[in-house]
Amino acid sequence: MGAEIKTRTRIGRKNLEVGKIYKFSKKEYRVYPVGLPIDLLNRNWEAVAKVVIIEFKNTDGRTEGKYKVVKIYEGKEKEVLTNYWRENVKLIKQEEITDFSDVKVS
Repeated sequence: MGAEIKTRTRIGRKNLEVGKIYKFSKKEYRVYPVGLPIDLLNRNWEAVAKVVIIEFKNTDGRTEGKYKVVKIYEGKEKEVLTNYWRENVKLIKQEEITDFSDVKVS
């Protein structure tokens, strides 16, 4: 049984606050870089925040853990990072995508 290494994660949570710690739970096993900043994206592949994974564990076909928000993306920075991630999705899928809601990639 394998696990994918993640350099970003996607969530449906709203109203994040810098400095707060949040829990997450994902289907399947995943591996996150603990202590290193990664981008947090919403389900539409929009850049939301920069977070640091504090801990995670893989059990019973799920990955659960905690992350700390270190920065909320806004304005031009959010736009540039959103375009970056969406371009990556298009390259991976090898197709033009106009609706990014719940597009999934491995």
